[in-house]
Amino acid sequence: MTDYILVILYSYLLGSIPTAYIFAKLFYKLDIRKQGSGNVGTLNFLRVSHSKIISIIVLILDASKGYLAIGLTASLANSALILFASVAVVLGHIFPIWLGGKGGRGLATLAGVILYVNPILVGYWWLLFGALYLVTKKYIFSGILALFLVNLITVLTQNLDTFLILSVNSVIVMLKYVGRLASELNLKFKEGE
Repeated sequence: MTDYILVILYSYLLGSIPTAYIFAKLFYKLDIRKQGSGNVGTLNFLRVSHSKIISIIVLILDASKGYLAIGLTASLANSALILFASVAVVLGHIFPIWLGGKGGRGLATLAGVILYVNPILVGYWWLLFGALYLVTKKYIFSGILALFLVNLITVLTQNLDTFLILSVNSVIVMLKYVGRLASELNLKFKEGE
């Protein structure tokens, strides 16, 4: 039981480091929560800062949180602990204690988790996202649909542990994106009228 509490605690705290918030304050003296969409994630950081280089660093650091949480937990060789660590780190990113529970949407951190568990799945996600985005020009829609498709690939090609880690966290991330996705799809429907 102690292992579970410890894993959940360090994974959540690691996930809750608000990278985009810190970089916006450090480099631009801005509270990113009051800029752009108000989201504390890489995409909003890019919109606010217009810096691709620093945004890539933010993305890498957010993904590293997921990678590191799973890496630390994997040494315990317990698949249930790895699942708990993955959920805790993603929830930490989405609901960081340091910012009153208002964080990012968790996609980059989830990518870091999956990168550790099975890097090929991240490759599939990026390829699917890129292809869908070229067709739809809708960032959120393409990202969520690509994530859903990667879950389908995972259920067909991976073991149960990998599928559970991806699917549980995908549901969490997708729920966080529901409002943005609905808004993006409404825009699409209005454009088609």
